[in-house]
Amino acid sequence: MFAKESLYINAIKYNAQLKINYKKLENNDIVETNSSTFIAKDDILGRDIATKLVAKSSELDNSYISSLLIQDDTKFIRKSQTKLKDYAVTSLNNEYNIAVSRNTLFETKNYFEKCGVDYIFSAYHVLNLHIEQNPCNNNLLILLFNNQAFCVILNSKGEIVFNKKVDLTAFEEVQDSEFYENEVLGQKLYDEVYALEIHELIKNTIEEFYSITKNIFIEKVSLLYNLKLISDEQIEQMSEEFMIDVTYHPISVDEELFELSKDSHTHKSFIKPRKKSNSSLKTFFLSFFMIATILAVGYLFLPINEIFNKQVSNPTPVKKVEKSIDLPNHIEINSNLEMRVLKSLEMIPYDVVLKELVLEKNLFKMDINLINKDTYIKVLQPELLKSYNITDIQFKETKTPVLEALVRAEGVKDKKKVIFKDYKDSYIENEFMPIIRVTEQIKILFPENAIVTFKSNFKSDVVTFNYLVNVIIQRPLEFFDIVNRLNNELYSVNITYPISFIKIEAGIEVEFTLQFHQPK
Repeated sequence: MFAKESLYINAIKYNAQLKINYKKLENNDIVETNSSTFIAKDDILGRDIATKLVAKSSELDNSYISSLLIQDDTKFIRKSQTKLKDYAVTSLNNEYNIAVSRNTLFETKNYFEKCGVDYIFSAYHVLNLHIEQNPCNNNLLILLFNNQAFCVILNSKGEIVFNKKVDLTAFEEVQDSEFYENEVLGQKLYDEVYALEIHELIKNTIEEFYSITKNIFIEKVSLLYNLKLISDEQIEQMSEEFMIDVTYHPISVDEELFELSKDSHTHKSFIKPRKKSNSSLKTFFLSFFMIATILAVGYLFLPINEIFNKQVSNPTPVKKVEKSIDLPNHIEINSNLEMRVLKSLEMIPYDVVLKELVLEKNLFKMDINLINKDTYIKVLQPELLKSYNITDIQFKETKTPVLEALVRAEGVKDKKKVIFKDYKDSYIENEFMPIIRVTEQIKILFPENAIVTFKSNFKSDVVTFNYLVNVIIQRPLEFFDIVNRLNNELYSVNITYPISFIKIEAGIEVEFTLQFHQPK
């Protein structure tokens, strides 16, 4: 798959997120890697995220996007078995193929319709690759991924002799239950429910297997997790109760998916990669064609003799050129702010309740509730120091078990500049709009409950109107919808700092400054 220079992109859809991992390779060596996470709850990938994926993948001819099935209902079938009707079939290992319904496969392909996808694998491919890399026998192996448990049992030869998939309770289901009180205690409740489910899963799987066969004895249970939700003490307790060695190991689904997309495993994908173009060759022929066309048009239509015979004393009148004004690139400004907000929200662990978040140009502040002081040192501080030079925490005096604290970080570290699409040509064509008309136009972009207040204006080569916007939302996703709506505008309109998120009884109160730019 990989040529001299190539780009590999993992795009894995979780319940409410899309996690993307990029790897750039030269001569099969990884020379650059980075990752990002987007809030994504829709059935089809949002245009803004798809645009970023297309822009990234267009950097190199040999760019590939890989993903896992969004809904994994794969079935195991022996190599010798007849293919199932209305199922897409691909290889798992030497003994088994796996099949997925064409409707399920279409769901994943359709999700990436706006940017395309080259490889689609099952979570069972990830589990089987782990077995190939870590041979084992007489083992119950369970991959815990995206609120699902993918189970296989191996015999003494390391061959798969049993498999099943079990859906696990999602955190959102616990939130909607009558036992849910608040986010901190709700996370503890979810952890307990999750551990109990895994305990029952192991117990029921072993009993189900022994009801089928008595010839194989399970000597070990291996749990592979992408996100750690069970404590070491709970694992030890399971080992003692089942009288079997139970282990709990992390697994990088991203790295396993990267390995699957290499040459030796690509035949296992449910789809074939898209045909890649040779942009350098295409550019050469396009340039050649354009030059030839210009020369032909010039020869046929331009008065060559008159041009060369014209007197020097009669200079050609100079046409007046309108001055071009570059307006602020609203997509670049909004996208950079959106990314900073997203990273700020992502670093909040499950056992922390965010009450208020304030972002200024060079400052980060948040008011939180937490149970353990170590959460700041072990989780929050390392994440903040990736983006800021200085960070600290101040704990408030409280008599309750829940700790209240103010976290502050200063000095935003320089990040690599991302080049976004420039809309200055569209900006120049627009007429000057008075304040009343601009205000009416802006109010249309926000929900009905939004309060839009004109604050000030200033002039240079560009006229800028500043507005204070206050809006109440129920989920952070609604804020990102607002940003996406602004980015679809051909006006230069952007959000700027400071921006605040405050949890109130009615939802989340968001307040920020909005700028509208136009030529004088």
